[in-house]
Amino acid sequence: MRAPWEIRPGSLAVAMLPSGQIPTEHIAAPFDALFGDRWPTQPLWIVAVQLDTGRRIVFGREGAPPATPGEAVQASCAIPAFFEPAVIGGTRYVDGGVHSTTNADLVAAERPGLVLISAPMSAARGAVRLGPTMAMRQVARLSLAREVAGLRARGITVMAFQPTANDIAVMGNDSLDPAAAGPVARQVRQTTTARISRPDVKKRLAALQS
Repeated sequence: MRAPWEIRPGSLAVAMLPSGQIPTEHIAAPFDALFGDRWPTQPLWIVAVQLDTGRRIVFGREGAPPATPGEAVQASCAIPAFFEPAVIGGTRYVDGGVHSTTNADLVAAERPGLVLISAPMSAARGAVRLGPTMAMRQVARLSLAREVAGLRARGITVMAFQPTANDIAVMGNDSLDPAAAGPVARQVRQTTTARISRPDVKKRLAALQS
């Protein structure tokens, strides 16, 4: 209420939903084993949202609340109304996708020459079809478009990889279905390989070779 302009519609909606019941400790476990309490030496930002305030928190960035990499991943994966909120330092956190499914705007101040965005919850132009996920994908697409426009306005080259109609057909409506992982990976690999093979895309990706 003190800063309503900072609250995204997703954060407001999540505040009204019941808490999820599925534990998330198993999500943190492999990262705990890999990193322990230490963050990687290279920059790593993991986004979550404080459930009780609706604020976006970027773990790993200066000024963020202390957390281990495992805790941050656990918070970032806590899908509202499905997984239990992750509790870090007495504060409840949920999936950073509540604020934005890509959060690409965060890199603007870094002034990179090239930004690659993976946006599996969005959809390529013309790929959105009637169905249970249509509204979610359309919201994600519009949010991504705003973030990309902001980056390009700063002179930053941006490439966003979004599911095509063929990709979405294979992905189905249940993103948590483990049986779909293999078919989805094969389909997306085919789509991505075809795209990065185009001469115009190769030219834009040339910065990765330097």
